[in-house]
Amino acid sequence: MKNIDFDDDYLSKKMGDRTRIARLYPPIPRNTDAIQFDVYDYEKLFNDSETIKLIKEGRTIGCFYIESPGMRSLLWRLSADTFDMVVAASSIIRPGVAESGMMKEFILRHKNKAKRVYLFPEMEHVLGETYGVMIYQEDVIKVANQIAGLSLVDADLLRRGMSGKMRSHEVIERMQKKYFESCHSKGLNRKKAELLWTQIESFAGYAFCKAHSAAFAILSFQVAYLKAHYPAEFMASVLSNGGGYYSAGVYIQEAKRCGLTILLPCINKSEYEYFGENNYIRIGLIAIKNLTRDTAENVVAEREEAGEYTSLLDFLMRTKTGIAEATYLIQCGAMDCFNKTRPTLLRLLHIYIKARKIYDPLFNDLFFNETCELEKEIETAVDYSLEEKCRLEFESFDYMISKHPLELFENELSKVNTVNASDMQRYHNKRIRMKGWFMTSKKIKTSKGEIMKFLSLEDLTGTFEAVIFPKAYSRFALLTHSLGPYIVTGKVDAESGNNLIVENLEVLTIQGIKSTLQKDSSENKYYGDTEETKEEDLMKIGEKIKHQKLVYAYVG
Repeated sequence: MKNIDFDDDYLSKKMGDRTRIARLYPPIPRNTDAIQFDVYDYEKLFNDSETIKLIKEGRTIGCFYIESPGMRSLLWRLSADTFDMVVAASSIIRPGVAESGMMKEFILRHKNKAKRVYLFPEMEHVLGETYGVMIYQEDVIKVANQIAGLSLVDADLLRRGMSGKMRSHEVIERMQKKYFESCHSKGLNRKKAELLWTQIESFAGYAFCKAHSAAFAILSFQVAYLKAHYPAEFMASVLSNGGGYYSAGVYIQEAKRCGLTILLPCINKSEYEYFGENNYIRIGLIAIKNLTRDTAENVVAEREEAGEYTSLLDFLMRTKTGIAEATYLIQCGAMDCFNKTRPTLLRLLHIYIKARKIYDPLFNDLFFNETCELEKEIETAVDYSLEEKCRLEFESFDYMISKHPLELFENELSKVNTVNASDMQRYHNKRIRMKGWFMTSKKIKTSKGEIMKFLSLEDLTGTFEAVIFPKAYSRFALLTHSLGPYIVTGKVDAESGNNLIVENLEVLTIQGIKSTLQKDSSENKYYGDTEETKEEDLMKIGEKIKHQKLVYAYVG
């Protein structure tokens, strides 16, 4: 059989445009020379000082499984500096362990050797690695077999009866009877046997097997290594992947806290997805909410094939982008590369598509020279205000780039004396006031059936958790549906992480982000608005063209 050289030309002929599109998503980043390490070199991963420091301090936003507020707090409380400790953390945060009180007990015993008390002497040998606390499904088998005296078959049957989808009350009841009979035959203290059973029974929640926790911990270490050493590439990938526990805006602010510069999307620089390199992240066209994937891919593919766009007209003629989507690109800053103000670009867009009808091959522009004059006359040096740009960024991406939302309330917030999130550790057990912007929230029921909420907030220096217990939540529940800015007052619980036990909560009541929506003035000053320029508006400007020129245009 004849060998075929699968070069680009051959593939292009066989696959057509699909090859062009495929080139937009290479399996390896463009800057791979900078990323050379073996992701399976566990010896290197588990002993890398920068990775360990990042995990130990809970700076793991974006890292698989260890990025939630609860998990980051747990890593900090455990001072998790080994792979084994991350494995343990991956399991003790699960409901079966956490709700039984064993998570709190594990932390106490980890920090204080004097707290490592064992119900039965044999448990030090069986569960010495976890200080006598059951945190893995295998621990149920070990305890039931080596402490209570059940056979391995019965011990595993008990584990399966308490685990997830295989959970069976009938099996648990049957094994409970066997358990106590076996404990009695071994002469174990009845009260201690009952306490041990309560701990075993807590696994009727969702405890992990150790292999599961270890697999999660390996992946957590791998991505933490990437964040520690390649933050731009890593955070860009997290954003392109659609995020994780948090919204995209949280990852953008985390990238800024990592010292990265965030660049607006650009039709001449952006890929379809986010791209990170060195100390910056370029927002991808994927982030523009109202831009279709087909249009975004076409913009990138045309640029890759024929070079960068030189003007708005060049862009329109080459991509045939519709007026609505072109408007979105202009408003969010993706066409700032043309060095014209956004209001000027919006006016030109309407002239090209509505007056000159550049997309209509049958249209004969009898007023071509006059339209060209019109293009010059509508140009303005006055651009959108910073507040307006922030508003358009939020509408386009669901987050802001030019400023953090809290910065837009700087005048109001400066009147309130607050403590920064980065300084919380210095105020343990003290009552302080803090400001913050919404990240995420979690509402739960207490053991008494009451509702409370964990409100994750951020300021310009870091993140913190506003813990709203039922009594406070009954007062502030409605306010917690806001994005902020929040002013929260309470007592710091630094031992549990960056927690603030909320006593009072306020939301600033000024009217959101300031925006100027003035129309064109008699001085031809344009401050930006969201409405389309109507054809009759263009005709009014066109009236400046002398009447005689219009006559000559018709009669020759």
